[in-house]
Amino acid sequence: MQLNRLSMRSSLVFALAVVGGLSAIFVFGSGDAYRNLAIEQQRATLAEQVRVRVGDLRREFELDSQRFTALATSNPGLVSAMEGGKSTALVHRLDGLFDRFDLITPSARLDKIQALDANMNSFAFSTRGASDAALDQSSCQSQLALSTKRKATVNTKLVTGVCVADKKIYRVMMLPVSDRAQSGYLMAAVDITPSLSGPENIFGMPVQLTFADGSVLQRSANWPSAGNEENNLVAEQVFGAIAVPRTILSIAVSRDIRSFREHLVQTERSTMGAALATILLVMLLMLWVLQKTSIKPMQTLMAQMLKVRSDKNHYGEHVVVAGNTEVAELGAGFNVMTTRLKELYESLESLAFTDPLTKLPNRTLFHERLVQAIDDAKRDYRPFALMLMDIDRFKDINDTLGHQVGDMLLQQVAARLRSKLRDIDTVARMGGDEFAILLPAVNDKHATMAARMLLQALRTPFVVGEQNLDIGASIGVALYPDHGVDANILIQRADVAMYAAKHANTGHAFYDGKLDQHNPTRLTLLGELRHAVEQEQFVLYFQPKVNLKTYQVTGVEALVRWNHPREDLMLPDTFIPLLEQTGMIRSLTPWVMNESLRQGQVLQDQGAPITISMNLSVRDLQDPYLADAFAEQLAALQISPRWLELEITESAVMTEPERALEVLTRLSTMGLRIAIDDFGTGYSSLSYLKKLPVNTIKIDKSFVIGMGRDENDAAIVRTSIDLAHNLKLEVVAEGVENEETLKRLAELGCDTAQGHYISRPLTADDLALWLKQSSWGITKRNPKLVRLHQ
Repeated sequence: MQLNRLSMRSSLVFALAVVGGLSAIFVFGSGDAYRNLAIEQQRATLAEQVRVRVGDLRREFELDSQRFTALATSNPGLVSAMEGGKSTALVHRLDGLFDRFDLITPSARLDKIQALDANMNSFAFSTRGASDAALDQSSCQSQLALSTKRKATVNTKLVTGVCVADKKIYRVMMLPVSDRAQSGYLMAAVDITPSLSGPENIFGMPVQLTFADGSVLQRSANWPSAGNEENNLVAEQVFGAIAVPRTILSIAVSRDIRSFREHLVQTERSTMGAALATILLVMLLMLWVLQKTSIKPMQTLMAQMLKVRSDKNHYGEHVVVAGNTEVAELGAGFNVMTTRLKELYESLESLAFTDPLTKLPNRTLFHERLVQAIDDAKRDYRPFALMLMDIDRFKDINDTLGHQVGDMLLQQVAARLRSKLRDIDTVARMGGDEFAILLPAVNDKHATMAARMLLQALRTPFVVGEQNLDIGASIGVALYPDHGVDANILIQRADVAMYAAKHANTGHAFYDGKLDQHNPTRLTLLGELRHAVEQEQFVLYFQPKVNLKTYQVTGVEALVRWNHPREDLMLPDTFIPLLEQTGMIRSLTPWVMNESLRQGQVLQDQGAPITISMNLSVRDLQDPYLADAFAEQLAALQISPRWLELEITESAVMTEPERALEVLTRLSTMGLRIAIDDFGTGYSSLSYLKKLPVNTIKIDKSFVIGMGRDENDAAIVRTSIDLAHNLKLEVVAEGVENEETLKRLAELGCDTAQGHYISRPLTADDLALWLKQSSWGITKRNPKLVRLHQ
């Protein structure tokens, strides 16, 4: 069993059970010890009783000896008979002494009296008592030998001892009959066998008498049999002669202890039962106390700890525990700890999920909400929009005014964005000057309106310290599920759309797979484009532009096409954005410039001196060597720069206005014509437009095509024409699809028209043929001019 897997209650119960078991073992062991001790005490008591009774017997013997001496020495006739050697009279005197001793000492019975001369030789016996042989045994004769050795001290005390004859035990007494040595001695033997081992022995219990060598002399009839020793106690006492320090007998006394053992067992059982009951009661009492003071409070703390561990919402909840001092302190410490843990968690959560500068959700929290929005959208079958917004030229603000101003601007931007959104919307700071907006339950139209609203909100100047800051922004929009169903994919595609909006300077843009660098088709196309640039797989098409006063062609626009080896002829909308994003457009521009100038020279040689327009991208305007490249090419072909016009979009100019102004100024100084393409779709300011060395503006075809059905478009076209003329600029209207539009433009004073109504883009060979055969040609009178002026 692994103790660390046990609960506190189980551990305490186990510990108490171990203590109880050890206590029970101790009680049982104590019972055995108590039983053995009680038996040993009984044995000791029995031994003491034997010792006392033997001592009492010795004292009785001494008293009897003294009586015998008094009787013997107080009988003058006995003394004279012994001194006179009168055996008959002496026997008579000995018999009288025998009878008188039995009368005065009924407890001791003489067995024999013998008279000894001065040399310790027997010369007379009493006729009473046992046979004379009793005093002839070797053990009894030892008393005579002792007396012989001590004749010189005959006046000493009575000599007594114990001897055995005919399996009987005799108490032997020897004394001088007078103070005169020649008077002789008396030797008497008292049978003490009944007192020691008889049925009425002095011990009142079975007795066994044994010699020193272990041989049995006497044994009571009720002496316990072999194998029954455990029910009897035996105590031994050495019984030796007083005058001679030599062991003669060992007295063993047996006591039946069966009733004592039964009483002892009952007492032991009662004691052990009481002890076990006490142990159990103490254990239960201890368990109850521990349950109240430790186990239950600890279980309460453990339950609260499990809640805290499984759910952070329980952080800070206090638990009330009642127990001993340590447990109460532990409970108070736990409450303090969980309170501090809640504070720490909230602080860490704020750091982990909140942007410290703007107090908006950060990238991590926004990603969680985006994932939740995807789950909700899947469940409710409702779309939503994800926006990524980047502040334009924020780096310039940081570098010019300092990071403190930049931080304050970000705080105001965050507050303004938050104020324009719904409560269910989420705006987060992703890092730097990038913000993310999550708009649940909106479609593409709602997303467009929201993007325009946010951009409009940011156009109001921000007051930061003493600075009034005008800023713009670019917003990329990705829609669920149209543009992706995964959070990371939606963020990546909103990012693609944001950079597309920034490059196009359109304010906002929706995701377009053609612009996505991570689109598999796009990646394949990029590889083929690199090969196409290297192999010059491109071809120029030319679309004529007609003067609306002469109705004759005055120029063409060079439009690049990709002659894909496996696909049909690919239009620039398919591959030009990819070339611009990757920077490969810089490799294509020299080829377009060379082909355009070469075709211009061919047309001049054919007698058709017309202007050729070519497009420049934002990447081209960032090339500091662009003007040098044009100068070298013009010089090499010996073509006048006035026959080449460069078209740039408003967005390309406004991406880096200062650099664009520098490059365009150099190109204009060289004599090249500059035209603003797609006028009206960008965000260029008129004040800045006046600074540019521009010769022409081209009104975007979206306004020209809609002139016939939308008065707003017609008003934009009319205003653009008037504005351009007021700035001394020429106006080209592209997208002329019908005669009505052409006539309307002529009435508005537009200088030049371009569109499919006049001609579709043509190859170089088709253009040469068109110039010769078309009514818009240089040398032919255009019959349409008559109709337009009718």
